[in-house]
Amino acid sequence: MNKEFERFVKTKFTLEIRQRGKILFRSKRDGVSGLLLFIKKYGRKYKNLVFFDKVVGRAAALLFVYLKAKEVYGVIGSKPAARVLYKFKIKYYFKKTVPGIINKTKTGSCPMEKLSKGKTPERLYNLLKK
Repeated sequence: MNKEFERFVKTKFTLEIRQRGKILFRSKRDGVSGLLLFIKKYGRKYKNLVFFDKVVGRAAALLFVYLKAKEVYGVIGSKPAARVLYKFKIKYYFKKTVPGIINKTKTGSCPMEKLSKGKTPERLYNLLKK
């Protein structure tokens, strides 16, 4: 899977979702909006998904759990995201691990990081889908 991930890293896509080596979904959207679009379109019908993501924060990690991910590959991943994936026994690999994901203006934490704090995967998804 590493060759595919390295190819993904060089693309303009921010998210790629695979099953059995085949690409099911790609997005160029920022944040978790690509994941939310995938869930809206397909629900939770797919199993053993592999996710390639440019930025994996805690909110994305909880949504990966919600989707019953098999593996997650991230260019940048936060320590809180790593803790979530580890807790739910999802294999993950981050090229770079950071203490937390910051907002676009670099003035504080990402709003999704804040929102996801203390939430279960289901609770977070229900908040975000509104």
